Amino acid sequence: MTAPRIFTVDQLLDVLDQVVDGSGRGDRSTKSAAEFWTGLLSTPGHPLATQLPDEPLVDWQERGLLGELAGARVLDVGCGGGRNSRWFAEQGATVDGIDLAKDLLDQVRPGMPGTVTLTALDVLRDPLPDRTYDVVYDSGCFHHIAPHRRITYLQRILPLVRPGGRFGIVTFAAERMETPSDLDVVTTGDTYGGMTFSLDDLRTIFSPLTPVDLRPVREDRPNTFAPDFLNAALLTQPETQPDA
Repeated sequence: MTAPRIFTVDQLLDVLDQVVDGSGRGDRSTKSAAEFWTGLLSTPGHPLATQLPDEPLVDWQERGLLGELAGARVLDVGCGGGRNSRWFAEQGATVDGIDLAKDLLDQVRPGMPGTVTLTALDVLRDPLPDRTYDVVYDSGCFHHIAPHRRITYLQRILPLVRPGGRFGIVTFAAERMETPSDLDVVTTGDTYGGMTFSLDDLRTIFSPLTPVDLRPVREDRPNTFAPDFLNAALLTQPETQPDA
C-alpha cells in the first residue's frame, strides 16, 4: 500500500512522531510512556523520586522574582510526583499539575494539599486547561520532547502564561552533558534519554518571552533538588503582545 503523501505541517509532524515512536526507546512524550515514567519516578533511591522542590524555585521566590504566589494560579508541566506542585501550594498558590503518568498521579493525589489538582494528559496532544496562569513551570518535561515537537510545545504552552506572568523551566545543561544533535534525533528517532540546552539555547527558543534569570542550577542550597547538570531559566510574558 502506498504511504500517504505529506502536504501539510501536521502530516510532517505525525510522520516524525512515527520515527521517534519506532526507535528503541520509543516516544517518552506520549501516553505510551506513562508506565515508564511511573516506574522511574517511584523507584526508591532514584534521584527523581525526591520530594524536594527545585533549587531555582526556592531561590527565585526568596529574591522576589516569581511575583506574589499567595493566591496565584500555577501550571506545573510534567509535574511527576508533584514535588514542585506541593511547594507552590505551600506558598499559597492554586496549582494544576499535569503529567503523562496517570498511575503515579493516582498514587500521590491523596497526599497533596487541597489546592493542587493533578490531571493525566499529553501536553502536546490533549486539551489543556482553558485559562491563563500567573506562573507556568516546567521541570524536566521539555528536554524529553523530540526537536520537531518543540514547535507544538511553544504554540500550546506559552499562551497559557498571562501577560506579565512568569514562565520557568529546568532542563539538562549542554554545558555539562553531551547529547546528539537535533538532526541525529530526528533522523534516528532516538531521543537518547533527553536532550540538553545551553543558557543561550533557552534564551533563543523562548525569545517571545523576556528573560529575567538564566543560570545553572546550584548545589549550595540545602533541602532542594539541585543536580549540577541542569540549567534554569525564568522569563516573563510581555504585558502587551506584538501585532501579528
